Amino acid sequence: MTAQWLDRFNQAREVCPVCGTDCQGEDRPDFCADPQDPAQEDSAVREFYWYHSSTHENWPDRQFGPAARLTDVTKRRMEAMGSGVGAWASRQKTKALHVGTYEAAIENMLRRMDDQGSSDDQFYLYRLQLDPNCVIEPGVHKEPTNFVGDAYLAEVCAPGTNVFRYVNVHEDASSVSLAIEPDAVRAVQGIPIPLAVDATDPWVTDATARLSEATSKPAPRPKGKLQRYRLREVSALATEARRLESEIATGLPLALRERFTVGFDEAGFNAAPAVFPSKLVGLARLVTDPRAILDSLDAQPWRRPAIEGEAVFSR
Repeated sequence: MTAQWLDRFNQAREVCPVCGTDCQGEDRPDFCADPQDPAQEDSAVREFYWYHSSTHENWPDRQFGPAARLTDVTKRRMEAMGSGVGAWASRQKTKALHVGTYEAAIENMLRRMDDQGSSDDQFYLYRLQLDPNCVIEPGVHKEPTNFVGDAYLAEVCAPGTNVFRYVNVHEDASSVSLAIEPDAVRAVQGIPIPLAVDATDPWVTDATARLSEATSKPAPRPKGKLQRYRLREVSALATEARRLESEIATGLPLALRERFTVGFDEAGFNAAPAVFPSKLVGLARLVTDPRAILDSLDAQPWRRPAIEGEAVFSR
């Protein structure tokens, strides 16, 4: 199906042409892996590059401490509920890592920026090689995650298996992603994303001028009853920023447009007017110019992860 058909299906404007089920049914059609996908072959899985996006600067992090970010209040609540912090942290350390296609990694970042309020976070793109001796679970399966997105290979794989293939239905839908144990990783490269954008880029200079001009304009008059009851007025500057965001998004694949949400720091605009337009261009180029990103990764050294018995990795 085309992206346009899937968009209509997800709005309940189309039904499955075979069974008539729409997106609202419990047995709605779902994505499945292409039987001809090379990732169906174990040898290809071991030879491919696999990708991951993260806010961790040193992923997989050898100093990962799951309890480090918990507040004292959270720890006390966990203890009161009978879930000891130590036991919880130990289980967190056994979670699988998730890697997939380049497209899935970029879409995952955009989803986090949109759904999880991470638009101001610095993201990193990682590329990894699997150990040639990794043990792959036969077949391609449904994603083995629980309701919070965690996967534990010991619960779904035969003993000794450290790579589990699954159909990604969230990012780069129908592609094959992997849930892996840390010992399945041979080497990793990484870069901060998006890449820097030349401040003299014509679109950036034009967008910066439009934003600067908007600072002297009055806030747009509300249209319709709902907008009139907004708790706070939306400035002309913020309105122009959203307009620029929409203009950039129209050049992306349909499935990514709604997820293209870039945080706009209105209070800090005067101090650095070109930051927001540059970020828009940089994020869009992750999709429209992947060759530049891959070339940047090519220039990075490979680093070997911790061997068995050393500290485990961050998720």
